[in-house]
Amino acid sequence: MLFFSIFGITLIATQEVVLEAQFLTFDKFLHIGCFIYLTIIAFLSKIFSQELWVYVIVLGYGILIEIVQIYIPYRSFEFFDILADFAGILIASFFIKFAKIYI
Repeated sequence: MLFFSIFGITLIATQEVVLEAQFLTFDKFLHIGCFIYLTIIAFLSKIFSQELWVYVIVLGYGILIEIVQIYIPYRSFEFFDILADFAGILIASFFIKFAKIYI
């Protein structure tokens, strides 16, 4: 599941997208949502022995996507996308901590 999720998000992140002005704010919510999902899936996969590594590797993946987008003609690097990715990871980490308390 984790592999297919990373593949799908990478595919979406490298496709050409025509953005209208009102979509730019929505784009950040998409980043947050994708990284909430990706962080939870990575955590549940139990691939990483420590929880901190889940967050570090998922954030590294988000930064890597932004760096790759520098070299794609129809995409661009946006620092605010990385901040939105980080926000999604933080939200997911709070959800994971909350779930651990009640499960």
